[in-house]
Amino acid sequence: MPQTCNNNYNNMYRRLAAPLLVLMFAFSWAPQASAQDPGVAIRALSLAEAIEVALDGNASLAVAEARRDIAGSQRRKAASPLWPQISLESGWVRSVDPVMVFGTKLRQGRFGPEDLDFEALNHPDAVDDWSTAIGLRWSILDPTLWSGRSSAQHQADAAGWSAVRTREATVLITRTLYYRAQTAAAQLEASQAAVNAAEATLDSFQKRRERGLLTEADLLQARAEYAAALAQQVEAERVRLDALQDLGRHLGWGPEALPVPSDTLTIPQPMRDEASDPRARADLQAMAAAADAAGATSTRAKLSLIPAVDAFARYATHSKDPLSFDEDNWTVGVMLRWPLFTGFSRTADVQRANLEQRIARIEYEQALRDAEAEIDQAERAVGSALQQVDATRTAAEAADSGHSLMRRRFDEGLATAADLLQAESRATSMRQRAIDSLAAYHMAVARLDFVRSQSNQES
Repeated sequence: MPQTCNNNYNNMYRRLAAPLLVLMFAFSWAPQASAQDPGVAIRALSLAEAIEVALDGNASLAVAEARRDIAGSQRRKAASPLWPQISLESGWVRSVDPVMVFGTKLRQGRFGPEDLDFEALNHPDAVDDWSTAIGLRWSILDPTLWSGRSSAQHQADAAGWSAVRTREATVLITRTLYYRAQTAAAQLEASQAAVNAAEATLDSFQKRRERGLLTEADLLQARAEYAAALAQQVEAERVRLDALQDLGRHLGWGPEALPVPSDTLTIPQPMRDEASDPRARADLQAMAAAADAAGATSTRAKLSLIPAVDAFARYATHSKDPLSFDEDNWTVGVMLRWPLFTGFSRTADVQRANLEQRIARIEYEQALRDAEAEIDQAERAVGSALQQVDATRTAAEAADSGHSLMRRRFDEGLATAADLLQAESRATSMRQRAIDSLAAYHMAVARLDFVRSQSNQES
């Protein structure tokens, strides 16, 4: 009866042998099919070089800096009404309009007794007037202009801080994508090592099967492990190429080039305990500037109730031909502007501005609390990741040693084929987990640097 069960067991694996061999053959060709396109340029980059390239070519950073420059232009525009506005006018007019003719002759200084004739007054001849004028207007007292300039200044500061934060975020994303590419490369190496180990095991099982020391089921299981290792290698290659492409796209490169990390994942170094003030972070400073801008807007709405005073002046020349200046005149004056009733629009503007200022302050205070929590969480994440690095590295070393010991025991006939395959699988899994934990540690450090950053506008 046991012999019959064993025969049935072997027959079942024989039925699986053909598809497993086909699968193994397909996977053996898959790495060649997924090899890098020869038309794609490969460029090795260190982490520092990748950060430099990203700061120069990243699209999001370029947009943030352009918006910062736009806000700077708006700030200069908001300040322009505080300066005198000077205009120059020059033109020619020909008319038979009685009022126009009467005034033109007076301006040109050639009005005579004959022009007092009623017929000449009612039906004058056409007159030409060449004029040149310089005008000046200056808002010497308009509080809304000063508060408007203050609001634009704060908005420009907010845009500047946002650009700084985007720059810091670009560095963080570059580091993260670089570590991801390093991890994918290390995982590919681990999968290749797993393929080599599975191939060696399969070869050993094949020889032992020929000598009658193992069953067909043991051999088929080894073939299945080898095919699975090949499949994992194919997936690891895909993940590596995706990681390189994502990094290249972040750097501003097209699909015709791929960056390859020249650095390797390093062993963690002791972390320095650094104090940080969330209020010095660029994003918090941007929100504080936005709140100040909202406050200036509120002040501007309130000051619109105060009268404004403008000064103006004009100097003009008039003549009947373009090459002479028969007469000149000048005008100076001061004007008071005070819109007493605007249909309650100013009251609505004040209310809206006050609410916007309140919203900005609430958002800033919430962001400050969030930043404090982010720092605490990031510090804990680094500590946890460091412990995981130590644990998984120890586990990987123990699994490798256990695999070597199990292979010797198997060679000596003291362990079964299943024991060896299990030890081999455990060693592969522990190596991969050690790689993942090391990458996770570096990413956690990058995140901690980002949330603890102390920024200035020149960074």
